[in-house]
Amino acid sequence: MLNIVTALKIEAEPIIKKYNLKCINNIYQNKYINLIITGQGKIKSAINTALLLNRYKFPTLNIGIAGSNKYNINEGFFVDKIVDFDSNLEYFPDYFPKKSTTLTTISKIGKYFNLTDMEGSGFFEACYKFLNVNEIILYKIVSDTPTNPINKNEIPNLISNHLEIIEFLLENVNPKEDINKKVEEYLKEAKEKIHLTKTQEYQLKNIITFLLLKNKKIPSFPYLKEKREVNEFLNTLTNLTY
Repeated sequence: MLNIVTALKIEAEPIIKKYNLKCINNIYQNKYINLIITGQGKIKSAINTALLLNRYKFPTLNIGIAGSNKYNINEGFFVDKIVDFDSNLEYFPDYFPKKSTTLTTISKIGKYFNLTDMEGSGFFEACYKFLNVNEIILYKIVSDTPTNPINKNEIPNLISNHLEIIEFLLENVNPKEDINKKVEEYLKEAKEKIHLTKTQEYQLKNIITFLLLKNKKIPSFPYLKEKREVNEFLNTLTNLTY
């Protein structure tokens, strides 16, 4: 089974048509797929993704269009890192078997990065409450650039050009070992030695998760109380993720 999340109905229509999905209580379904249309923006994405996962806890794909200042229209990418432009928080999905890049989530249209959308960080945060990071999948298709405005009439074609990704995921997505327990153990150890704000704790949790997924060594945690010292230590850990 595969869950699919799109922001816009126009993004979902080619998927609904190809897989003959039927709408039941605002979720489009067949024997293998559950699809929800969340609406635009990270808050709507988070709320409706959580509603979907509360009912159907399966690997979940967010597929949709994105702006780019680097890539060409119709290029598609898995996402290996999400940056929330408003909060500067970073998230690390762990399913990108093909070419991948960073996605930046913004709140207002107008800025362009490698890939730019309005839902990614909200989608990830909602999924992270229900799934392992290897079950949280984002695939974005370039629809516009700073010199090429979006053509809404072309959105269904852009999605249709990449529907093989869904076929690929239906055949290849397999749950991996749950590492959440190990993450919590490391986080508990860190909190015994380091005075963390809520933001710092969240940042450290993401870093630990990423390092474990990449089979990298978790450094020993020093005793730290000053906010400046903690930030410096977190910056050092962040450098290990590159």
